Amino acid sequence: MANQYTKAKMISEKNKKEIFWNMINSLLAGALVLLGALTDGKITWAGLVLALVAAGIVAVAQFKDYWMKEKKEYCTPKIFKFL
Repeated sequence: MANQYTKAKMISEKNKKEIFWNMINSLLAGALVLLGALTDGKITWAGLVLALVAAGIVAVAQFKDYWMKEKKEYCTPKIFKFL
């Protein structure tokens, strides 16, 4: 019984680390968009705000792609879900 608990705990820690690193990866993708938007040589408040919005959208989209692949693992199935 104790062996099953430690195995479940190890899997849980592994999943936490995987989610954490995918969050970091998505934030890095957003940061790259932000840096790319600021390379035109002119930094204005409007340009900075638009770059931050674009970086946020990219970060969320990257994490959403990861989550869609892993959704089955973390969500409980619905027995009578037809739609």
